[in-house]
Amino acid sequence: MPVGLFTQVLRGADAAADPAFTQGVWLFKAGLIIIGAYLLFLRLLPIGRPLSPQRPEVSPASPVQTLIFGLLLICAAALRFYRLDTGIWYDEILTSVNYMPLTIGQIVSTYHDANNHVLFSVLARLSLSVFDDSVWALRLPAVGFGIAGIAAIYFFARRVGPTREALFTAALLAFSYHHIWFSQNARGYTALLFFALLSSTWFLDAMRQGSPRKWGLYCLAVVLGAYAHPTMGLMVLAHFAIWSAAWFRQNEDDKRYRWNGLFCGFIPVGLFTFQVYALVLPSMVGGALLNSGLKGEDNEWTNPFWALAELFSSLQIGLASAGVVIAAGLVFAIGVISFARTRPAVVALFLIPVGVGFMAMTSIGYTLFPRFFFFTFGFAILIVIRGAFVAGQLTAHLARLPAAATKWLPGLICAGIVAVSLLSLRHVYLPKQDFNGAINLIESDLQPGDTVLAVGIAGFPFNAYYDKGWDVIETTDDLDRLASQSGRTWLVYTMPVHARTTYPGILERIKKEYATVSRFRGSLGGGDVVVSLADPTKAQATGKSTSTVKDND
Repeated sequence: MPVGLFTQVLRGADAAADPAFTQGVWLFKAGLIIIGAYLLFLRLLPIGRPLSPQRPEVSPASPVQTLIFGLLLICAAALRFYRLDTGIWYDEILTSVNYMPLTIGQIVSTYHDANNHVLFSVLARLSLSVFDDSVWALRLPAVGFGIAGIAAIYFFARRVGPTREALFTAALLAFSYHHIWFSQNARGYTALLFFALLSSTWFLDAMRQGSPRKWGLYCLAVVLGAYAHPTMGLMVLAHFAIWSAAWFRQNEDDKRYRWNGLFCGFIPVGLFTFQVYALVLPSMVGGALLNSGLKGEDNEWTNPFWALAELFSSLQIGLASAGVVIAAGLVFAIGVISFARTRPAVVALFLIPVGVGFMAMTSIGYTLFPRFFFFTFGFAILIVIRGAFVAGQLTAHLARLPAAATKWLPGLICAGIVAVSLLSLRHVYLPKQDFNGAINLIESDLQPGDTVLAVGIAGFPFNAYYDKGWDVIETTDDLDRLASQSGRTWLVYTMPVHARTTYPGILERIKKEYATVSRFRGSLGGGDVVVSLADPTKAQATGKSTSTVKDND
């Protein structure tokens, strides 16, 4: 197909093919040729087909346990649909403004920045087409993948432990603050988590069975996960490490089936992942991927210590207190030791992606948001539940409790962990970022001659999404030039960490010459929206404190 015709099909008759897109079309064509050649060559490769493949190793579930699992899914769905339209945040706005006006063909062939989680963007575009242009419709695919992820962790956990542990793991994920938050986040993270769990489940089955069909299913799950977010590659790295270690431990009869993993699994994963990204690959490697992080001079977001502090802070919200976080850390360590002795693959599926990803992002100075590692969340919860079971058994043994206590005490501890997680859910339904609160406050007190200025990146949500038309400033010269000459000057900014490092002069002026009228807090860590006013006397006259910050929790 000629490039011009390809452009018309994907981008419309009036679209012009840019150089990056033209390169992507040629890569797409080359990828099709390579895949076709590989499928023909596949017949010549040493692929074994077991005469009597083993069934997946799955712990049995009783009818009562199956009923409990079904009820968990119903509760999980209710928690994720509740207040689904509350408080959109900056990255969701980027997706809504930059990609939702596009057609599906344009979405799959456009990559301005890393906010295009392509698979999610396509599904969100379909959701908006079927329903309406609303926040809840934009988030609907994330909800679907969030619920599916709970089912995925249940079936994965039954392959590496008893069904009781699998149920508690599913329950903790279902009632998790963080999982509900991401399930109501119009991004591809819950899709990535789902496919990380699904691919890992099929990976364990394929390792056990050696079946080309199961490796094919594994390939499908990985490619879809990679299309949701490129960090799926870290999960594949863990799978490959586990496969390689197992290959060297097998006897000669089993090794012929291990080649299936390479020829029916990992090589096709690479080929098909290249193919789905071929059209946008030139844009990605040309800077759209790595240059998407918000940067500033001495940006704290690239500091590993900031990332660890932010992780601890977010866990403290989800687990109610710092003491509980520390206790959970000890339980997690016990779980790691237990799985390292019995099913080391589980530990590898968590530690390899986190360790390699952390080192890679640190080395290139990329933003270290904890959400980039959310796809390992299911494995972390599974390890915590295993740790709780082992801790309960050890406690019963050391305390010389009756033999029956070794059965009910671990379950009681796990139920306690789930109950503690429930306490944090009152925070999850806050606006992620309260831009509406800031707008309502300013417009309710706006007087003739007043000027409203948005600092830096705050201009994008207020103008591109809420259509406020406020002037945007990035320097103190901009502030001097645009400040009101006949009335009051309002300043509004968001993400204080970024504002402090990127616009230090403006923040210093705000500190010295402006009164903080209100700080609107949301559920996004570090996503406060701050409103300041240049005339402290008049700010006090309106009944707003200038000596203390008003928190809108």
